[in-house]
Amino acid sequence: MIEASLNYLRDGDDALVTVLIGGVLLLASPLLIPAFAVFGYVVRVLRRTADGDAEPPVFDAWGDLLVDGLKGFAVAFVYSLLPLGVVAVAAVIGLGAFVAVPGGESVGAGTVVVGLTVLVAGLVALALSLVGLYVTPAALAAVADSGKVGDGFALGTLWGVVTSRAYATGWLAAAVVVLAGSLAIGVLSVVPVLGTVAGVFVQFYALVAAAAIIGWTWGDVRPTGTEPPGPEPAERPAV
Repeated sequence: MIEASLNYLRDGDDALVTVLIGGVLLLASPLLIPAFAVFGYVVRVLRRTADGDAEPPVFDAWGDLLVDGLKGFAVAFVYSLLPLGVVAVAAVIGLGAFVAVPGGESVGAGTVVVGLTVLVAGLVALALSLVGLYVTPAALAAVADSGKVGDGFALGTLWGVVTSRAYATGWLAAAVVVLAGSLAIGVLSVVPVLGTVAGVFVQFYALVAAAAIIGWTWGDVRPTGTEPPGPEPAERPAV
């Protein structure tokens, strides 16, 4: 599966152009709109691979691409907010406990309460971060499949997917690809400027390869009764 994912983009007709555009968009991703375009491309990869389409998508129909990207970004953003929410709540509780302890004991007792609260909150936030990293690819695949943002938060449906051995195997394979890409980026970053820029294109390539794995996996574990949407003419030009 990993080898097939690394060949996924390379075997496409417009591999070089796609990688160049994707890398440039990643470089400009702090401007948000390019980031939405990258998310949109990832959604297209998830949709195509889940449907068994071996041809990688291209960057076209930019309006539809950005809409898909916004949907994907919204899902990923919400899942990433959960750990931050836990930390924020813990901070408020800890501060309240510190202030509420009366008299001269306030400093010592309040510090202990705050410390314990921060420790517990940190552990909970870490656990939620790991859960988010594990569930988010399935949520993105669900949104790519149906086109509905709400399906990314259908936890009852997603539960049957993320608890399957097939999904766990696919997720681990995708994680290995992303990790390998990160290591390659680290090596390239030794070269000032040019290495960093080259690393961005490697990052895009690894991201697409990982998305292909998740898409193939989703095609195998797609919830019963879920019908994949028909191909959109703007995305899949006739050959």
